[in-house]
Amino acid sequence: MSVTKVTGMMQTGTKGGDIPSASTLVIDTDGDYFDITGTTGITAMTVDAGRRFTLQFDGAVTLTHGSSLYLPGATNFTTEANDCLSFIATAANTVRCTGYALKDGGSPVSAGGAWTHLVTTSVSGASTAFEGLDAYDIYVVVFNHINVNVAGAGGDITVQIGTGATPTYLTSAYQYHNSKTNTDADGYSQVRSDSAAGMLVVENAKEDSNRGTDGHMFIHSGTTYAIRFLGHVFTYDQATTRQEGSVLAGFSGGTSDAQITAIKFITSAGAFDAGKITIYGLAGA
Repeated sequence: MSVTKVTGMMQTGTKGGDIPSASTLVIDTDGDYFDITGTTGITAMTVDAGRRFTLQFDGAVTLTHGSSLYLPGATNFTTEANDCLSFIATAANTVRCTGYALKDGGSPVSAGGAWTHLVTTSVSGASTAFEGLDAYDIYVVVFNHINVNVAGAGGDITVQIGTGATPTYLTSAYQYHNSKTNTDADGYSQVRSDSAAGMLVVENAKEDSNRGTDGHMFIHSGTTYAIRFLGHVFTYDQATTRQEGSVLAGFSGGTSDAQITAIKFITSAGAFDAGKITIYGLAGA
């Protein structure tokens, strides 16, 4: 029986030293199990071909899916403390996640249109903004009994999108069509614009304890195309049994090659004084 000495390999199950997170994570050779400290996002790894290793994360670290860092569902994943991911290096500096043991017992796959709750908040003031959003493919906005404290004709509610780490809001070039049916003498009406300051969500929202706007909007973030809007809203007035149902469709003509990082809702008159808005993100949809 002969024994061959192998160098540059580690004994299976050996814990190596802690590794600080970095955009290019260097996998050490003193073990095959490592604690990852810090919160810097990881986009690549430096590792020899054939290595199998497991990483335990001490905090929130975003791993970015790519051709050299292949993640389940082909989607990015943000860890929590005590999450573990296992990898194999299919080639030098090219790794694939082969297993996971997550703190919450779930899965790192957020593909297939799963709804991730981002925020729910009461609306107030002349505008309500949601910033610091993650880079999702689609955002779903849910309106719950939105009111505006203005008498008379009421105030239109529009939405603007922002891009960049410190959001810059697009304030022109929204092109949309809003078709509306209602139960009063107007019957059917439609509004369209080729260059508006925002995407029209609701016309003539008013303050009334018996009145409110409910509905939803899908906003498709674009990296190679203009950002699209599609939705339905329902406005009602219980006191007069007046009802309006609207179908929204449009896009932002100046936002190709842009990823949404903020969404802002604005009223053209008065201020929001009731209702909530909830935003969900759909990754890998």
